[in-house]
Amino acid sequence: MSKINGKAIFSSLILVIICAFIFTQFLVWNEEHANNHGFVFNDPAYFFLPLLDLSTLIFCLTYGAVVLYAIFNYRNRDFVPLAVMCYSFILLFRIPCMLIVPLKVHPDLIFLQDPFLNDLIYPSKIVNDLFFSGHVALASAFIFLSKIKWPFIAIALILAISLCIQRVHYSIDVLASVPFAWLSVRLSQSIIVKFFNTSK
Repeated sequence: MSKINGKAIFSSLILVIICAFIFTQFLVWNEEHANNHGFVFNDPAYFFLPLLDLSTLIFCLTYGAVVLYAIFNYRNRDFVPLAVMCYSFILLFRIPCMLIVPLKVHPDLIFLQDPFLNDLIYPSKIVNDLFFSGHVALASAFIFLSKIKWPFIAIALILAISLCIQRVHYSIDVLASVPFAWLSVRLSQSIIVKFFNTSK
């Protein structure tokens, strides 16, 4: 295993703390904004999907992807700062996206139970954080970051379908998450290379 990149890890942790704080403040404002000015998307995918509570499956897939990423990539000295920076940029990108596409949660929503996310990032019962999906974006980021890709492709697909089944996200949310995940990865890689003197 290569020597850890301490400066990159420290910088990425500072970045994610700042981004998470900004994001949580935005979520509170956006919840009321979406309720007043947002719209419910008539998602054709819902006609083909059942309505089920898949919170446990979504929880296991999300954090299982994080564990798999660490197992597959721990020899890369930048695997931690790359993942943390990617998540930071995903949070930031979601802010203008929610403003541009002000979606309101579907009436059939089954609230997603996630002890970590609900207690650490989400300040209250937030449901209108829709466009785009942070869950699928994170799993998609691992596809682009990891040399072993197929487990993350499977996880991203199952997550996307599960989130739609639970009506936590619309199909457009999960589809839009992929290009933003790629952009977050490229930006994170560029920062690591430029400012911390490492290779991709």
